[in-house]
Formats: sequence, C-alpha cells, structure tokens
Amino acid sequence: MAREIRLAVAGVGNTAATFLQGILRYGPNPHESGLWHPEVGGYAVEDLVLVGAFDIRSEKVGMDLSVAAFTPPNVVPRYVPLRRLGVEVSPGILLDPLPDAVSGETKMDKDGIEGIIGTLQRCKADVLVNLISSGLDRTSRAYAEVALKAGCNFVNATPSPLVSEATLVEKFHSSGLVIVGDDLMTQLGGTAFHRGILGFMTRRGVNLVRSYQLDVGGGEETLNTLNENVKAAKRQVKTAAISSEVPYAFDTVAGTTDYVDYLGDRRTSYFWIEGEGFLREPVRIDIYLKTSDGANAGNILLDVTRGVQASRDRGTYGAPNDLCGYGFKSPPRAVGIEQSTARFLERYIKPEGERSSELR
Repeated sequence: MAREIRLAVAGVGNTAATFLQGILRYGPNPHESGLWHPEVGGYAVEDLVLVGAFDIRSEKVGMDLSVAAFTPPNVVPRYVPLRRLGVEVSPGILLDPLPDAVSGETKMDKDGIEGIIGTLQRCKADVLVNLISSGLDRTSRAYAEVALKAGCNFVNATPSPLVSEATLVEKFHSSGLVIVGDDLMTQLGGTAFHRGILGFMTRRGVNLVRSYQLDVGGGEETLNTLNENVKAAKRQVKTAAISSEVPYAFDTVAGTTDYVDYLGDRRTSYFWIEGEGFLREPVRIDIYLKTSDGANAGNILLDVTRGVQASRDRGTYGAPNDLCGYGFKSPPRAVGIEQSTARFLERYIKPEGERSSELR
C-alpha cells in the first residue's frame, strides 16, 4: 500500500491555486471526469497531502493556503469549495530583482535559505514544487538547493535551467533524491498542441517548411513574461521543444506576444504552419486554441509529483528523462511527445507485470 506524499509549494499563484483545487476534487473522486491518470506509480490523488507553502507577497504570508489561493493578484476560478487546510503560507526567498509585474510589499524569511530548510524539515515534505515566476533563475536555483538540503524531491515548473546542470543533478542523485524539469509543459497548452500537430504532419509525410505560435494571456505569469529577457528565454525554450518534434531543420518560432488583463487565467494561442505535400503542393494550417493556464497544468502536476516519489521509491534518482520528457519543455534529452508519453505510461501507469523488462 503506497504511503502519502507530503507536498510543499513555492509560489502561491494561479497554478498553485488550481493544483490545490484539483487535489481536493479528485482525491475523494478519482473517477470524476477530467482526471487523466487516477493512479501513478502506485499513488492515487488522495495520497497527495499539502503540508507547506511559501510566497513573498505580504498579503499572502501568514494566511491559510485555502485563503491565499484566491488572494489578488490570483485570478483563478473557484472550482471547488475550499475548507480551511491548516497550512499557513510561510515567507519565501527572493535572490533576483523583483519582476516588474510584482507590486506591493514583500516579505522574506528572516533566516533566508536556512529558514526555508527548517520549515520543510518540520513539515516533513517529500516533494517541493517550484511554481514561482519566470525569470527568477537565482531564486529557483536556491529553492532546488533548499530541497536538496531538506531531503526533498524537487519539481521545477519554471523555465530556469536546472536539470541541464549536471553538477546539481548529480547532487540529487548521490543524495537519493529526484529532480525534474524544466518549464512545465501543460496537458494541452500551446507547446504540446504545436508539437502534436507537427509530429502528425511529419508522420504523414508532409515536409514542414515553417511555423509560428503566438500566445496572448492574462494573469501575472503572462505579464512577467513580457520582460524582454524573460520573453527571450521562454521563446528559446518553447522553440527548441517544438523543433525537437521534427527530424530535420525548419523555421519555427513560438512565444508570448502580449498581455490582456481581462483574460485572467486564460490564454489564446495562434498557430500558423506551412508544409509541402505531393508535387510540393502547399499545405497550410491557420488555427487558434483557447485554454486556461492553471487548469491545463493540473493533470501534469498531479502526475509528476506522484512520479518523482515513485521514482525515488524504486531507487531511480537524479533527473529521470521519462518524467522530464513527459512533463517539461526542456528535459535533459529531447524526446518526441508521443514517445515520452508512451514511456511515462509504460513506467508509471502499467501494472508491474505488464511493463517491458528494460523498464523494471
């Protein structure tokens, strides 16, 4: 019988608020519509228990997580009625310049990194999920070190390059811990959708010539992404992820282009794709996709948080590419979206007796 997985989150934003609601909805209702994988690595959703949370916004620090999840600037819908959880949001850390989009007073742990380590150890967290804003690379790196010293697995949902850092991954491996990332690839967000279309066209023998993806969204994360340095980094990660789906070079660009406040947690992604078929006859696709950022992240976060603990249980440490390739845009080794999903299902969803021998 699998034991519980004790989770802590860094960054109580829109994604954390939706993730929390997903745990509360699907824990007691694993067969309700919308849940992708009721069990991962022997763990059900009800085995996920939130025990800690960190944020730097003074209006969230000290509040119960159930209240902080809906405190502005969060704009996620209320999908389920939330009871008081008894989890108080603790002050976090910030080692980078504050994003332009963040206004108001901030509150950091007075003991810095050591204070965060102590909090994680006291709440006996198994997994720390990094959901802070994009562009805070030094802070994300510090949270990874905090997890390492506290004895926690680490999930890096941000684009900060951590699993590509061999020295850091080796530290997790030698400590018997798991780190996965980088940059969460949501269930059916722009990157996953774009990759899926390109892969399908390639398998059907269409020669791809060029494509682009433009995203417009609301919410603080989109606003942060308009910072030129963050925008450039995100574009590089998304473009590389999309390019990895095609076995030859072609012109493609993907990234956030604008922020519209009234969209809230919602996003519209535009895609334009050009290829050539028989006799070089042009094939063109012009389409848009409307989604909710927080809800789109929910199933993947439920899967990878259970997957990292299952990996640790089985003695697979460091940055397992079957998890990184499945859940993130920038894994250690690029893998096609269908192949990475198939490997995840093989390793974490199939019963032990049905798995391929090389994955046991």
